[in-house]
Amino acid sequence: MLLAACVSATALADGIKPVSSGAEYAGEHIELSARFQLSLNATLEDALANGLTLPFTYEFQLTRPRLYSWYRQAMDSFNPTASLTYRLSYHALSRQYRLNFGNFYRSFASVDEALSALGVVRGWNVLHDTGIAKDKDPFSGRIRLRLDISQLPKPFQLSTLGQNDWKLESGWVDVNGEVAQ
Repeated sequence: MLLAACVSATALADGIKPVSSGAEYAGEHIELSARFQLSLNATLEDALANGLTLPFTYEFQLTRPRLYSWYRQAMDSFNPTASLTYRLSYHALSRQYRLNFGNFYRSFASVDEALSALGVVRGWNVLHDTGIAKDKDPFSGRIRLRLDISQLPKPFQLSTLGQNDWKLESGWVDVNGEVAQ
């Protein structure tokens, strides 16, 4: 009975949990910041240790003002969403975990350090050159962090279908931008 309780507590600990989120107006864009707590289950840790790179994606969606978003989409291909992808990998030769963003990377001695760094985003520029950012209009949005299975190699995408071990996401977290008065 005690073993079952420990296993279920460990299963609940795996995943992505939101800690905080915020937004600031900066020039002609909005800067988002968020913090998530991440932990990997045994399946994902094994895949990482065996050379699979895990892509994690931050996603932002503008939720208010809806009319502005709809109008701008129709008029000039405005996109009320944004995404940012990081890739987590393990290099067996150096015994280091590597977190890549584009051409930039950081190395970490442990998976916990890498996951801690992955769970923090600061100064993420969204809604660049929009009336919301320029006029500092109040807005609402939401942000999440998830393991992006669609960026895995095709054989892994097929093998993950219907398996909860590969589903890792935080759920949406609200972000509000209000002008301080």
